[in-house]
Amino acid sequence: MRQPIVCLAHMTLVALLVSGCSIAMALHGNPEPNFDAFRIGSTREQVENQLGQPVSSEVLEEGKKRDTYEFEMGNSPNGHRALMNLYIDLATLFIWELPGTITEAQMGEDQKTQITYSADNRVVAIEGYTPPPPSETHQKAMEAQKQFERPRGD
Repeated sequence: MRQPIVCLAHMTLVALLVSGCSIAMALHGNPEPNFDAFRIGSTREQVENQLGQPVSSEVLEEGKKRDTYEFEMGNSPNGHRALMNLYIDLATLFIWELPGTITEAQMGEDQKTQITYSADNRVVAIEGYTPPPPSETHQKAMEAQKQFERPRGD
């Protein structure tokens, strides 16, 4: 009789110790860069506002420079995901915490983009990861939502 009680006590202790990890992980992801904020002809400053500092730089001919940027996609902070983890934790008496934490740890994907700048620090080429275009369904949803937007200044 004592064995099952000790086992249950240990399981409860472990659940309480790891409780909240998946919730915290969902709240503390890395924001994704906005690739619409820069394009060919943009300044280095506009690029670095979105992608951060380059991890490496290479000097090319004619004063050009190629910078490599690394960033994470698919792991933005998400309050709804954290709330869902909390609800599932409560519904399963914290059994969800272990698979939830594993799932949160696997979120996101490291990406690289190389940007070539001219001698005056303007973008001349973007290579590597670029976000996929929105799906047709997403475009239709965005267009439908625009009809309900208020003009600024109201």
